[in-house]
Amino acid sequence: MVALRDVGFTHHTPGLNRRHFVTEEEIRVVLTRLPEEVRCRLKWVHLNDRFGRIRTLGYVNRGKREIGLCATPPRISLGGYLTRTQTPGQFGAIPRCQWPTLAIRRFFLYDVLLHELGHLQVIDAKAKSLRRKFAKETRAQEFAEHWCRELWSRPFDHADPVHNQPNAEEIKALRAGWALSWGEFKRGRIADKTRQYDEAFRHYERAVAHYPANAMALEQLGLHHYFWHEQTLHRSLEQAVAILTEAVRLDPALPKAQLILAMSLSKLEREDEARRCFERAIQIDPYHSFALSKYGESLADWEYYSEARKVFERTLRRDPQSIQAIRGYACCLANDPDSKPNDTTRALDLFQKAVAIAPHNADARYRLGLALLDFRAEIEPAKRQFEEALRLDPTHEDAANALEEIQTMSEGTPHS
Repeated sequence: MVALRDVGFTHHTPGLNRRHFVTEEEIRVVLTRLPEEVRCRLKWVHLNDRFGRIRTLGYVNRGKREIGLCATPPRISLGGYLTRTQTPGQFGAIPRCQWPTLAIRRFFLYDVLLHELGHLQVIDAKAKSLRRKFAKETRAQEFAEHWCRELWSRPFDHADPVHNQPNAEEIKALRAGWALSWGEFKRGRIADKTRQYDEAFRHYERAVAHYPANAMALEQLGLHHYFWHEQTLHRSLEQAVAILTEAVRLDPALPKAQLILAMSLSKLEREDEARRCFERAIQIDPYHSFALSKYGESLADWEYYSEARKVFERTLRRDPQSIQAIRGYACCLANDPDSKPNDTTRALDLFQKAVAIAPHNADARYRLGLALLDFRAEIEPAKRQFEEALRLDPTHEDAANALEEIQTMSEGTPHS
């Protein structure tokens, strides 16, 4: 027998425009609900990116010990995967329409996962070949539908509604507002792509008004609050946190929502909550250097420099060309009051490496200029970096201010 604690998980970063809809934690919840004898062969679960042209949702490895669940496009309808005995409403969707996130998650956990687990069931123990020994498609689907009915036949006490069948209230709200909500969401995405951000924001607000459980609309609404809270009167970090918290409650596998929620909490100095959200974002996509870099930056802001160093080093081992990680690590070394002389030299080398990798990045130029000025008092080389930063980005206020300070010093004017 294989104990549930011995089931391992691997995570593979999805390609462009694909995502996973379920997490390790949710899969473990489903597995714990099943008798040990039906999951005893399972050794590994792989969250992979093998959707491909044949639109695969799941698979079983040849040894019948490992199963995989595939990343899919973020917006998908799963009606074509249903059998004759299944309906969209069974999972919380309506026919001939894009499926809500909650319905997609239910289908992955209580159909795809169970179906692949069905392939691990021994049908003929005496068979010499694995092909004949284990359940094929028909038996695997019968297994999935049987255990779906069994698990949903009685209420399961869990905060996440994905682990119970849709109730009457959910179906009523779905029929009343989902189609309208989805239409508003699509119009919001179009407005975002054409940089009509105020119009996009209004579309997302209407999408949530029509169907409050639209996790994708909540995510976009929260992002707008985060990115525009300093420029727009009616947007704030507090609202971003409230909206994104609801989004990740409905869809815990939303990587962007988890990360921006962590960054919002960090800015609000809610350190413990921010840590949990950063770790959650990294767990969802453990190879995403941007999430790790942002976590490192927050740790440095909280003055946990040694911990921040470890995060940046971990990031750079996975992605040596990450500008965000290189720049963050250099700033961490430069700002750490316990830094040694060789740390300062290393920080300058990292700033120079960032410029070498991304010579057209204005902020990389600006930070290299600061390092040259602070570490070596090299005014002319620093000035050239600030000038180049302004040439690349004429709106870069920090570079403009740095040039003004250099000009003031060169003229001998007392610095205020």
